Amino acid sequence: MSQFLEFSLLGLTTGGAYALIALGLVAVYRGTGVVNFAQGAIGMASTYAFWKLYAHAGVPLWAAVVLGLAVGALIGVVFYAFVGRRLIGASATTKTLVTLGLLLMLQAVVRIFWTNQQERVDSVLFPGATRIAGTPVPDLSIALVVTATLLTLALHGLFRYTRFGRVTTALQDSPMGAQSLGYSPHPWGACAWAISGVLAAAAGILLAPVTALSPNALSTLVIPALGAALIAAFRHFWIALPVGLLAGLVESLAIGFGVAPGVGKSLPYAVTLLALVIAGRHLPGRGTVDAPRLFRVGSGHVSWPGIAVGAALVVTAATALPDQWSDTLALTAIFALVGLSVVVSTGYAGQISLLPLALAALSMLFAGWVSQRGASLPLTLALATGAAGVAGGVIGGVTARLRGIGMTIATLAITAIVETGAFTSSRLVNDVTGWTVRDMSVLGLSFDNAVAPQRFALLAWALVLAAGLLLAALRRSAAGRRLLAARSDERGAAASGVSVPRAKQLAMTVAAALAGLAGALLALQGGTVGGQRFGEGFLYADSLALISMTVLSGAGYLVGGVLTGVFVPGGLLAQWLSFGPRVNDWLALLLAANLVFVLLGEPDGVVAQFLRGAARLGLAPRHGHRHRSTAPNAAACAAPPDRAALVHTLRPRLPGGANAAALQVDHLSVRYGHIVVVDDVSLTIRPGEVLGVLGPNGAGKSSLIDAITGFVPIRTGEVRVSGAALDALAPHARVARGLTRTFQDHLLFEDLTVRENLLAAADVARAQPRPRHSVSSAAAAPGAVVAAAAALTGTDTCLDQIVAALSLGWHARVTLARALAARASVLCLDEPAAALSPEARRHVIDAIRAAARELGIAILLVEHNMDVVLATCDTVIVMDAGRVIAQGPPAEVLRRPEVIRAYLGEPSPDVAPAGRRNAPPDPGRDSRPEKDRDAGTAAAGPEAGPDAHSAPRPVEAGA
Repeated sequence: MSQFLEFSLLGLTTGGAYALIALGLVAVYRGTGVVNFAQGAIGMASTYAFWKLYAHAGVPLWAAVVLGLAVGALIGVVFYAFVGRRLIGASATTKTLVTLGLLLMLQAVVRIFWTNQQERVDSVLFPGATRIAGTPVPDLSIALVVTATLLTLALHGLFRYTRFGRVTTALQDSPMGAQSLGYSPHPWGACAWAISGVLAAAAGILLAPVTALSPNALSTLVIPALGAALIAAFRHFWIALPVGLLAGLVESLAIGFGVAPGVGKSLPYAVTLLALVIAGRHLPGRGTVDAPRLFRVGSGHVSWPGIAVGAALVVTAATALPDQWSDTLALTAIFALVGLSVVVSTGYAGQISLLPLALAALSMLFAGWVSQRGASLPLTLALATGAAGVAGGVIGGVTARLRGIGMTIATLAITAIVETGAFTSSRLVNDVTGWTVRDMSVLGLSFDNAVAPQRFALLAWALVLAAGLLLAALRRSAAGRRLLAARSDERGAAASGVSVPRAKQLAMTVAAALAGLAGALLALQGGTVGGQRFGEGFLYADSLALISMTVLSGAGYLVGGVLTGVFVPGGLLAQWLSFGPRVNDWLALLLAANLVFVLLGEPDGVVAQFLRGAARLGLAPRHGHRHRSTAPNAAACAAPPDRAALVHTLRPRLPGGANAAALQVDHLSVRYGHIVVVDDVSLTIRPGEVLGVLGPNGAGKSSLIDAITGFVPIRTGEVRVSGAALDALAPHARVARGLTRTFQDHLLFEDLTVRENLLAAADVARAQPRPRHSVSSAAAAPGAVVAAAAALTGTDTCLDQIVAALSLGWHARVTLARALAARASVLCLDEPAAALSPEARRHVIDAIRAAARELGIAILLVEHNMDVVLATCDTVIVMDAGRVIAQGPPAEVLRRPEVIRAYLGEPSPDVAPAGRRNAPPDPGRDSRPEKDRDAGTAAAGPEAGPDAHSAPRPVEAGA
């Protein structure tokens, strides 16, 4: 018991530091909405300032402490003034990368102006110890806990009871509303960053005697602190304090009771990872505005002339230059593979993963281990690549519930576990001797880097070429479209039948395999791996630097991944300019500064800038228009020859009988907490019928669609499509059973072309097994389905346009086309005509009527535009407060007193509405001519585009 108490009290030091940093993270998030990954680095820089002033400049102790705290506040304020204020409204991905750039900047500044070596710090503030229950406890531990507790009380009071807290909360909850009242976010945001900086500095100064001073020492403390802040939902200081203290306590007890030091230090990181996985959601909720999309992505088309020129340059350099250049060429190729790994995980999947270098390091050890046991060169490469891919698949499966910041924190925690656990394990690194690579030949031809460096360099570049071609094929494939669809919008992807967790797992698997191949090549290049000093150069800070290089090069382009290898220390650029360690530090500062300042204005990198310039010169197609088809079979994408062929191609995959219910909903209820938003709703729709769902705002209409399609859990009730129950299925699995939907805000995949948007749904539809009762004997080719859906909705004139370049009216039509391409038997439409012009609404009406009357699709339509309802719906139901209050033909239902009362709050339709709710118009007063209301179902031609445009106009952008 005495040992338990002793170790617990000793853990207060680390726990207090975790708590202080977590408090700063919560403070800056409450004030600005930014998760500050540089919190530990701010504390590190402030601590250096304090120690240099006190120990080297002779400044009195408490004056140096005050100045150190002031430095922390100054860093926060300056960062907000120049960068942080521009992050208002930015995506979480941008905010994450910018704060990671700040971390790298501060580390580079310390290395340049002070030192890169560790420096011990004397315990000058609290040098003594106090006995508690007979156990000596350092006064430093007590000071940390007391300081953290007092600050928790102060911060809770500041954000809960003061004007500062009310204003910052308002600015976070409703930025536009708070600003409309005259509150500028800038002074409040600067104050929040100053408070965060002071807390980081306090943690660093108090903990410096324990951790010593180095550019990386305090930065790693942010990982368990992030876990504590995460458990506190980045809002509750009184939760962050005990969780931070508990993390330090668990670590101290683990080490004290004989757990290996590396394992003990890994426990807080493991707890952070576990908390993330438990708190994660498979899909973001409705109203989530932050998407992971950030980087523009290349088309995946291969430039064979460019490859030929690059190959010729590499062969010439390897054969004509001295041996040291061959080493540089090989190292450039190896880190190009790591850069390609970042392109897959960050560029294609939109997730900032800090795993590439950690996986490469583990792959080095594994490659050395299998080679020392007699594996041949090809087998060593294959096993290391495969093992890393399997590890990436497992990690991808575990973290599939995470997105954005959650994924970054999770991979940061895994990287820290690898650093503290694997790199310190004598068994894994094979003590001091390490692992030796033995067989370096293939068919009698030696690729030993010590004997034939030119040959080894050519091997490395051959593997880069093979990896690049495979990734280009992935980008153009159906799997690549699913991956990019999930990156662009997870809810929209799920509604198109894409399994978002599987897409993320695929990206993580491919990225890990590339990192594993790079690690195996590093082992072959060095000849011996492991040993006691293994891990230097593979820390998470090095991963951050490498990611920054890839982002600046162009994380969405394969060439950007290759350029990463050119820019890394030891790569071609460093060799060409003969960089020394000092220059490398300046280069690191330059790259970090670019990541911070350039990312906000040019997130697409050097490659995109080059392509944009080439487009202006007419040497490359503009991003808004693609001259080459991205369809798998361009011939199959020709327009169908006639209307009958079009209808046959788009016929639902799972048609039901004429009198059977295509969609049946029985006693459906949905709750958000204790609030009932859908209350005992039942409905039935047969093939070819359109059922409208009307009601005032907040009546539960969108929640009804969310529940039917699987985006929110059902409290009670049942959903059946063609007689099959779907209650236990995820949204993408319901698409496979014949149920799909659209969204009011469309949720298109904006980085993809219209054709690729439609192909994403058509690919999924073709991948499903054909039922025996299907109309067609064979699945239609995705290209033919795309052409038919585009012809029906009038989007065939813009198939090769990037969606982001189209207007709102075209977005509505592309949304309907994508839904039709899924070939579902039930289609739920959530306000498809919202905010559209009358002309654009006419196109929507035509497409809805064609889908119901010609294709036989059962349609559930939520819509506020009564002209759309009257022109398309056979029956309507009216909801109010989650319940159905009326049902019947549209003209009859809209005249009922209870319906008018639900909309207007008045019993009589003759009373003018007070504007509280949107009122239903007199159904007899449709302003459209009779011939328009009874028009045929033919889709509008290209001469009558939505929003009064004859054709969509591309927006000039990079290729």
